[in-house]
Amino acid sequence: MKRTTLTGYLISEILAPFFFGLLAFTLVLLIARVVKLIELVVTRGVPALQIGKLLLLIMPTFLELTVPMAFLLAILLGLGRLSQDHEVLAFKASGVSPLQILWPIAGVACVIAAITLFLTVFARPAANLALKKELYAIAKSRLGTALKEKVFNQEFPKILIYVEEIVPPGNTVQGILIVDKRDRVREDVILGKVALISAEEQTNTLGLKLIDGSIYQRDKNRPGFSRTRFNIYDFKLDLDELIGPVRRKSDGTKELGFHRLIETIDEKQQQGEHAIAERIELQQRISFAFVPLVFCLLGVSLTLLPHSSRAGRSWGFLLCLFWLLAYYLLLSLGKALGEQGTLHPVLALWLPNLVVGAIALHFFMKALRESPLALMGGFDNAFIWASLRWGKIRQKA
Repeated sequence: MKRTTLTGYLISEILAPFFFGLLAFTLVLLIARVVKLIELVVTRGVPALQIGKLLLLIMPTFLELTVPMAFLLAILLGLGRLSQDHEVLAFKASGVSPLQILWPIAGVACVIAAITLFLTVFARPAANLALKKELYAIAKSRLGTALKEKVFNQEFPKILIYVEEIVPPGNTVQGILIVDKRDRVREDVILGKVALISAEEQTNTLGLKLIDGSIYQRDKNRPGFSRTRFNIYDFKLDLDELIGPVRRKSDGTKELGFHRLIETIDEKQQQGEHAIAERIELQQRISFAFVPLVFCLLGVSLTLLPHSSRAGRSWGFLLCLFWLLAYYLLLSLGKALGEQGTLHPVLALWLPNLVVGAIALHFFMKALRESPLALMGGFDNAFIWASLRWGKIRQKA
């Protein structure tokens, strides 16, 4: 068989499952966010056009995860179909080695790795920064329309705001009452004659500078109030709480550009700081780009290993989910150890690549020697037995 024919055939086998997996995984991750975005339209009155923009800005964060995931699924389904139909056996009989099967898939893996690198290094940080600014703009504009005179405003969770009069152009309030229930054990009632409104984009907060007023504090476990008078009192409102479900809190490293991230690490190290969060973020961006290469070797090895039986596409799905779960559990473990300082950030974030890559290399060496994996054969047989039992139960029902 000609090399170009084999290459084209193998690539065509994984393309359709790749796009299917990309769509499926992305939709699964997006569902929760889409529900929250719809909630913004219904409860906050955010225009649909802005919701669409938010959705586009969220996408790079999810694609960074789903592109490698879809690639592993594509290999297991595409090459798994060839293995199930004994085409892989026919390849081997005609003199095609596992290495010749691996190289075309590895070429696609390099393209997927380049796409992932672009997403992690450039697209996702830029999108996160744009998302932060867009949410700030939405929150600020919603606040301007949300505060109404002589009405109890409940835009912020667990905070009630009543204003007597809003002085044009809208950054000064005459007569204000705030009921703050964010503390579990204490409730604050704040009264002020005048309040000055200011927004801080850097911290994404809204500041209310109350002048000449009182604070009434009530401990929920005790009766009565304690009163404190003030001349000036600063009250902060987190604008993320207006649209918080759409965006998770971060320490700011995820919005930094690649070069700015490196500069921040250098600046902190010169000041004697460890810059652990920034170094973890840097290593995560780089290590993620190598995930498709690790998944390539793993997926090809799993499909080329001699099996005592073939379990079909459902087995490919389960195999994919198992290794994805294993990889991301190792990633979570590595990040936790890195954040605690137990492991160096480089080792912490490259841990899953090293472990899964070593396992994949072991599997591939066994595939080269035509040596079956006893454990895999047991899993195959157990899965087929369970499938047959389930089929019989459905027939009886």
